[in-house]
Amino acid sequence: MQDLIQVQLKDGIQVVDSRLVAKGLNIKHQNLIETIKKYQDKLEKLGLLTFETEAVKEEGARGTKYHQFCYLNELQCNFVVTLSRNTEAVVDFKLSLVVAFDKAKKEVALLSEVLEESDDYLAKKRAYYEKQGYSTGWIDKRLQSLEIRKELEAEWRKRGIITPQQFAALTAVISKETFGITPNEHKKLKGLRHQNLRDHMTRIELIFMMLGEEATHDFVEQDDAQHFEAHKGAATKGGKVANDARQVYESQTGKKVVSAQIFLPENRTKYVKGRQ
Repeated sequence: MQDLIQVQLKDGIQVVDSRLVAKGLNIKHQNLIETIKKYQDKLEKLGLLTFETEAVKEEGARGTKYHQFCYLNELQCNFVVTLSRNTEAVVDFKLSLVVAFDKAKKEVALLSEVLEESDDYLAKKRAYYEKQGYSTGWIDKRLQSLEIRKELEAEWRKRGIITPQQFAALTAVISKETFGITPNEHKKLKGLRHQNLRDHMTRIELIFMMLGEEATHDFVEQDDAQHFEAHKGAATKGGKVANDARQVYESQTGKKVVSAQIFLPENRTKYVKGRQ
């Protein structure tokens, strides 16, 4: 049972796919989704609840069917599980769920501790990307983007932006203004699910994302942002700076910045076209 549960990090939050929860509770996923929607107001008090849709072509069926699912954080999982009758299988699943989240939290804590204590974090990241087969030019841009992002997050924290949900919301604003699409839309374009989006950006995508975040950092300081709406305004302006530059670039080069290309470790020589 424990192998069934895969705890993921989504927008900085540890979550479990609702389809896995349904399987663990031995119920139809559609029934679980109906329960989640019934108690949606209560679940949203425990954290962000985002529904996603996946296109599935079923054998023997005409056309494509769309299945809705969502990701549940630890508290939301516990709440949903308490609504289920305590059969032996459900009790086993509850125990496995507790163990899986505990293990995931310990792994994240250990990783954070290692990174905080490491004086050569960027050197380790460089070595990691080199081992994966990324080009030197791409790695340089990726490490630069990590530094810019780190400085922006530090500025946010100084000014009251501290939760992963706030970080994700502001990042979505910057991305939407910069590229015209949110990070989730960007991932769908590239055919990604749980992978790190920026590890699959092309160099030019990284460059414009860096510009949007660097400009946002400047506007946060310039506007002396002290509450979320002010930070949202700074993110909007920062992303617009990058968007204006992107439009000039695309107009003069004839090349689009936003790309469906992804990087596959097994193809270590270049980016390849992602799933449409």
